[in-house]
Amino acid sequence: MDIRDIKKQIRQLKKLKLQCRAGSTERIDLHRQILALKSQLTDQTKPDIEKDNIILEILKLDAVMASLEIDLKKHSIEDLKKYLTKLQKGVKDD
Repeated sequence: MDIRDIKKQIRQLKKLKLQCRAGSTERIDLHRQILALKSQLTDQTKPDIEKDNIILEILKLDAVMASLEIDLKKHSIEDLKKYLTKLQKGVKDD
């Protein structure tokens, strides 16, 4: 599940929670589900050292990417590695 799906589920659960009566068991269960999803969301946004190192290498090799200030942390490690190898092959060819 990616960040977008988790946020979408949180919004849906909040709508259901607001429709329930305060103090009801349904509302309490929905609140617990929302908290669980929020913890998953924070787990996914924790900094990844390996990903940060790859991003730094990409920004060193690609000046255009650095100037655009695109958030590369949303991409997977595999995608970043593919792009890094593509950049490194381009540098070796020059």
